[in-house]
Amino acid sequence: MFTTTPLYYEKPYGRTSTATVVEIVKWKGNDAIILDRTIFYPEGGGQPGDRGTLGESNVTDTQTDDQGRLLHIVSGQTALAVGDTVAVGLDWHHRYDYMQQHTAQHLLSGTLHRLLGIGTVSVHLGHDDMSIELEADTISESDINLVEDEVNAIVRKSVPVTAQVVSQAESTTLGLRRPVKVDGDVRIVRIGTYDTIACGGIHVADSSELISIQFLRSERIRGHVRTFWTAGERCVAMVRRNREIVDAIGSRLSVPPEAILQGVATLQEQLTDAKHQIRNAVSRSATLLLEQQLQAAGHADGIPLVVFDAAQWTEDEFKVLPELVLSFESLALCAVKKREDGKLAWLVALKGIEDGQSVFQAVRQKPLLLIEGKGGGKPPLWQGVGTDSMQKDQFLDHMVELYREHLHV
Repeated sequence: MFTTTPLYYEKPYGRTSTATVVEIVKWKGNDAIILDRTIFYPEGGGQPGDRGTLGESNVTDTQTDDQGRLLHIVSGQTALAVGDTVAVGLDWHHRYDYMQQHTAQHLLSGTLHRLLGIGTVSVHLGHDDMSIELEADTISESDINLVEDEVNAIVRKSVPVTAQVVSQAESTTLGLRRPVKVDGDVRIVRIGTYDTIACGGIHVADSSELISIQFLRSERIRGHVRTFWTAGERCVAMVRRNREIVDAIGSRLSVPPEAILQGVATLQEQLTDAKHQIRNAVSRSATLLLEQQLQAAGHADGIPLVVFDAAQWTEDEFKVLPELVLSFESLALCAVKKREDGKLAWLVALKGIEDGQSVFQAVRQKPLLLIEGKGGGKPPLWQGVGTDSMQKDQFLDHMVELYREHLHV
């Protein structure tokens, strides 16, 4: 089996080269090109595979298959043929971004281990952020700030990032923070004296290239805490984006950045007050509508019988109806309201009526079936939703008959 000569370790900053097509195979329905040599790094160690171009073909990913072949995966089919000499072009923005993230992850994991004695369980270099799952169930804000300050101090010191290949035996003498996971010779990556680890990834040459490293957030997972970070040009973009957001919010609130929190608090208070006023207005409106129904209602032993279609009520008014009903000493009520989604909201209230539960069981056995009603409750109030709003008039007619029968009108 042919083995591609990797140039990405020797020339990690190489953006273009030439190569010869050795073989073309299939990878998940797409052509995958094998070259005699390449600057493209295949996915590994948490670092995504490189992207770019091979002549006119777009390389969307670089992978190593189960036979150890380095595959340049293209979109669909390629016009290249075995034996062609092809211009190789790396998507440098993509590559360099992950070089920054990967190196920053090393520096963070090393600093967490060195300062706090916290090991790394797993890492993920994502499109928007990088995550480090820690061998800890929590980490304090002060410790996060300590780590963040330390790594950025190292960034500013312009510390060299180097790599060398050593034997397994020699690797055991280096005080690595994590056991070696490969057989044979081991590639060791060092960030000055601050971190030493076995890694096959591609990294920047100097810590200053990381520009800045910033903590984003954390979450609990599998009994551990997972922290999220960003670095390099991503970090610069985030700071600029956040500045734009802060400026826009300050402009909307007509306050300087330092007064935004107070401005938001004031706005929340105003919103809460406005919601309270609206709810009071809705309650007053619903009260007037209910009074109109009561004026036209019949009675049984002094108990008002109110059965109606709340078509003229808003949904908000209908939502406060249960609260209004509970304020009565005695009331037999049934109301329906067709909602915007086409379903039929229903409400049954039997306040001050003996054995109201038995009356509702009769409602469930027949009237509710007409509207395919579901829901529940407990005396004196039951409510729910029906799916057949076309039967609401029949439902109300049956409710009138049922109330007359059980309340002896």
